Amino acid sequence: MYARELARLGVDVTRDRLGEALTGLWSEVREQPGERYGGVRGEEGFWRSFLDRLRSRLDGQPMPPESFERLAVHFRSPRSWAVYPDVRPALTALRERGLRLAVVSNWDSHLPRLLEGLGLAPHFAAIAVSAIEEVGKPDPEIFRRACVRLGIAPVESLHVGDLLEEDYEGARAAGLRALLLDRGGHHPDHPDRITSLHEIADRLDAS
Repeated sequence: MYARELARLGVDVTRDRLGEALTGLWSEVREQPGERYGGVRGEEGFWRSFLDRLRSRLDGQPMPPESFERLAVHFRSPRSWAVYPDVRPALTALRERGLRLAVVSNWDSHLPRLLEGLGLAPHFAAIAVSAIEEVGKPDPEIFRRACVRLGIAPVESLHVGDLLEEDYEGARAAGLRALLLDRGGHHPDHPDRITSLHEIADRLDAS
């Protein structure tokens, strides 16, 4: 989507160069988490600044307001997202075991509505979103808040996520058990690695 919007503006950039720019920009954001988690009132300003900085890395120009509006409409629409095929059956199976499920996500305040639109929200007893909580992973606080809302202790909890530092290490630092979802095979030797959500039940049985 970023590539398409930049092309619409006449910015000639390869996908590799765009990927490098995005990676570098997100690294900067992670080093200053307060910038991203300034609450719901500040999130539009964050995204406008993010897009300005992204384009500036590519051609030194700011991103026009109409580009922000088009991208915001796109990313907030459930029709723009695809759900991995293992998600719904895995969530159903875990709930049938009597487990209470939560989302802990570094996202903006539109995530609850997005989950509703995708039909996923009914699976979750709690949803903790960084922009709403004003704190995000890997800070232990957001994991602890989710546990409180589920009515369980961190030691009774299992967090599954696809980022090593933010998800796996962050959850363990907060006292939760953790699994690293590695769909792309980036961490083949990790002891707590899974490649599909279907594996969660087997890991629970084994432990």
